Amino acid sequence: DYMRLNSDTSDHRWYLLMILQTRIFLQIGEVIGVPGWAQVIFYGATCAIPMQGRGYLFDFCQDRDQQPYALYVFSWVFRNWGKGCPMVLRWVQIYGFFYVLCFHFLRPLVALITKRIPERCRTNTWAAGAFSTSQMIGLSMALFHYPNLVLESGTGLQWAWLEMSVAFLQPALIALGMAALPFNLAWWGNTTLGCYVFHFYFKDQVGMWVWSLCDWVAWDPTGLLAFFLIIGLCAIFTTFLGPAGHYFLLTPALLYPRIAKAMAGRPKVAVQAGARPRSSPLAIAAGALRGCIEIVVGGSGNGKKQSKM
Repeated sequence: DYMRLNSDTSDHRWYLLMILQTRIFLQIGEVIGVPGWAQVIFYGATCAIPMQGRGYLFDFCQDRDQQPYALYVFSWVFRNWGKGCPMVLRWVQIYGFFYVLCFHFLRPLVALITKRIPERCRTNTWAAGAFSTSQMIGLSMALFHYPNLVLESGTGLQWAWLEMSVAFLQPALIALGMAALPFNLAWWGNTTLGCYVFHFYFKDQVGMWVWSLCDWVAWDPTGLLAFFLIIGLCAIFTTFLGPAGHYFLLTPALLYPRIAKAMAGRPKVAVQAGARPRSSPLAIAAGALRGCIEIVVGGSGNGKKQSKM
């Protein structure tokens, strides 16, 4: 019964599934020689295929008569809010489409725009304006249009023009603004994946902490003390807990070089003529691990395009 509602506390693993799906798609496209523009069109077509209900397919958990272990596994791997665990969701496919689009064309577009930006616009004043505009866009969307229907449920396609344009414009303006900041924020920037995925596990407890925090400083008539304490709580999470989750997710990628080095240092056993060499279970496991890492994080070898991400 708990697993049917597990998305209440661990829903943001959808992003990992989306990344895995798109990486496998990109790898297959590269191996068979599909050009980037064709990959974008093909993946975009998957967003438009007819789906059930509010945009989903292959919901194994709709049939409550399935074996409990099967329901448990499918609810654990895919999202389950109590109504089902569909393997395909339209709104996730839309995110995947933009991932594939940006993978092939974002860097050339950024390089083209960068060359055309006049020098007079490359100042701290323009950076501050870009950052402030981004914040105002986010505030306005939260006040007048939240939640994003297309990007959160795959419905309300009449709002696609607004939601998708804002989804591109707002982070682009943040990047332009932060580029002028004279501080090295690589620690926080490089660990955003872990912060995003793992913060959902703590959201209920942290919400209780914030309520208690506001009660403790209710004596402050300005309310500023509560504000700064909440910002400090967020800073602690993004500095310590989020990065810990990030490196936990990257554990396979971090362990593989050590495993490969250990395997390379082992003495080789001579193979008799005509005999078929045998691979140890450790070597087989290391090879499988390497294949998964190359697909997900864009490893070396034939994945030359994959490595650019």
